[in-house]
Amino acid sequence: MKGKGFVNFLAYLAIMLVAVALIVQYILNALEVSSTVVSAMNTIAQFIAYAITAVFAFYFAKSRRSIGYMIAYVIAVILIVVFLFLTF
Repeated sequence: MKGKGFVNFLAYLAIMLVAVALIVQYILNALEVSSTVVSAMNTIAQFIAYAITAVFAFYFAKSRRSIGYMIAYVIAVILIVVFLFLTF
């Protein structure tokens, strides 16, 4: 798989993980059981979604040919990474 095909695969994988996690979460909530597996699946899906978004945002910032867009992009990515790690 090359660049765009790989990103498309990651998007597909993220959607599948979210769908499965939501189904399992619904079933476990109906049975009044909590699961760390569902939480882990949601976390993985979120990570993939953020990564895909970051890749496409990078190409957008790069295409603008302005240092301001790239600086704002880097700051946003750093903030996302820091706050994701703070929530774990």
